[in-house]
Amino acid sequence: MRTTRLFFWLLFLSSGTRLLAGQSGSSISPRPPKAAVRQAALQNMASGLKTSASSLSFGNQQLSSPSAPQFITVTNGGKSDLTLTEVGSSEPDFRLVHNCALSPDLMPVRSSCSISIRFAPGAVGLRNGNIRIAIGGDPPMQPLIIPLQGNGVDSPVTLSQTYLVFRTVLVGISSMPQFVRLTNHSSTDAAKITDIAASSDFSFAATTSQCVAGNTLAPLASCTVAIVWTPNDSGSRSGQVTITDSDPASPHTIDLQASATGIRLSTGTLRWNTTAVGVTGDSQSIEVRNEGRTAIKIESIEASGDFYQQNTCGKELIQHQSCSVTVWFQPTAAGERDGTLLIHDSDVTGMQQIFLTGVGSPLDLFPVKMDFGNQAAESTSAPQTVTITNRGGANVNIAAINVSGDFVIPGKTCGDTVPAGKSCRVSISFSPTVSGVRTGALSIETEANGVPQKVTLNGKGQ
Repeated sequence: MRTTRLFFWLLFLSSGTRLLAGQSGSSISPRPPKAAVRQAALQNMASGLKTSASSLSFGNQQLSSPSAPQFITVTNGGKSDLTLTEVGSSEPDFRLVHNCALSPDLMPVRSSCSISIRFAPGAVGLRNGNIRIAIGGDPPMQPLIIPLQGNGVDSPVTLSQTYLVFRTVLVGISSMPQFVRLTNHSSTDAAKITDIAASSDFSFAATTSQCVAGNTLAPLASCTVAIVWTPNDSGSRSGQVTITDSDPASPHTIDLQASATGIRLSTGTLRWNTTAVGVTGDSQSIEVRNEGRTAIKIESIEASGDFYQQNTCGKELIQHQSCSVTVWFQPTAAGERDGTLLIHDSDVTGMQQIFLTGVGSPLDLFPVKMDFGNQAAESTSAPQTVTITNRGGANVNIAAINVSGDFVIPGKTCGDTVPAGKSCRVSISFSPTVSGVRTGALSIETEANGVPQKVTLNGKGQ
């Protein structure tokens, strides 16, 4: 009897345990091992790595001649930072010009880097390879593979260059021409050119021995293609020159890359006359104009050094709109003072730079302008006085005090030296020799600085 009861008691406990286990499983998800969680997280990180192209095809390319680069952007679109342990090409036919140079190899979330590849076939026929992007981790993740393909051709008709990059020019301005030589290396067969075409904003300039559609290249002969870039709007452009001929490897292509700025500056440099330390010199202005069709955003304008600015540019310059930037010079020390005016914008150049330069002097001249009004010819006006004050901490030696034009110096208290913190005076009179507006200047030259400080003089002879 005890044995039977014990049997049923054990059966009950066994069934109850299974029942509890079944109830628990229906309401609480089982927790996977830590290793599985880590592997899943790493896979999610890897899946966040995206590329702008899943594969690249380079078409026909002359043996050992590098093609124009093709570009791939790699972006970390995941939720965690990645470490790239390798970015490389599997075959020497495909050369990495730039391979996601990161410092260090850490790729933060939402960051991007670029890869550029050129195809230079080492043999005739279809060539295959891939870009391998290895991602660090423990355990390691599957690398990202980007297939590459191109066709190597051995053609008697070749181009001296297959890729041209033009320097940045202003919208509407033509670049200097770049030249490519088309040569028929065959000693027996001629090659007929049936067509030559260029992408928009690129054109051909006249040259000697110019390649022309309809012409025939005799054996061992060559002709020249001159390409010019004339942008009609700002920004970067890519294009091609396509030469169709009777050669089996036709068409022959020249890839083109160019950029154009829409920003025209009225000057690239502003210079100031010698100005007393702590005194604000005359203002100078530059005009900033958008010559393109696309609006350009103005992000910031700043002056460095002993210079400061005010501007009317706002946040954006629309098509053909202009604004002005006014700059002042206020030297903080004697000697040559340099600075820059930087305009950060959305133009393809990214930033405009204007060089600023002036000379600081411890001597303060007051006033800096004199107007003597009307004065009878062959007569002399009453004198006006210029005060010269040494605001520096050391004596200043005077090398020369001169006056130009129809003006004279009837007297002065300045000797060879102006002591620190002291002043002297120069009297000036107007003595017109003829009628009409007469101009001149008082020049003060010191031994320390060969650039004279000047007071502008005006008067009108009657």
